[in-house]
Amino acid sequence: MALVQVDSVTVTSPVASIYLTGINDDSVYMCVVSNASNNSGDYQLRMRVAVDSVQKSTGNYDYAYKQLDATTTFFNSAVTNANMFGGSTTGTSANEVQNYIFYFYNWYSSSEYSFWTNEETTYNSTPKLVGATGGGVYTVGESHNSVRFWTGNSVSNEYDTTQGTFTLYRVV
Repeated sequence: MALVQVDSVTVTSPVASIYLTGINDDSVYMCVVSNASNNSGDYQLRMRVAVDSVQKSTGNYDYAYKQLDATTTFFNSAVTNANMFGGSTTGTSANEVQNYIFYFYNWYSSSEYSFWTNEETTYNSTPKLVGATGGGVYTVGESHNSVRFWTGNSVSNEYDTTQGTFTLYRVV
């Protein structure tokens, strides 16, 4: 297995969203998010499938995960009919960051559902280290050639992502 870099964005000043583009075949794609954070408050990093720079915001996202919490225990969570994927929450401290590895499957196929697996590590100011592993699906059979990331705390509120490196690879 090898990785071919397709797109990369490094955030060093506030941006409303990050689009990674270049998905142009039915290969498996891997996305690495490193040291993502915001300066807006206690919010999540979020993700949606997209075509070019048009995100799919319908309530067709289903995802589940097991979260491991270094200060307590673990728990399972499942979300159905959401309008995005949402990770763990961090705040505004310089030490609070989120890291992910996503694998994207069937993203480019117009006849299959796009789905992903994800692994996450998050550190917040509590201080608390959180890990999560899971996956999800966008339940519409259509082709997607990009992915959007942003910071948010509700369906309608979006905030700037202030740091992080977002890199998309094709698995070959």
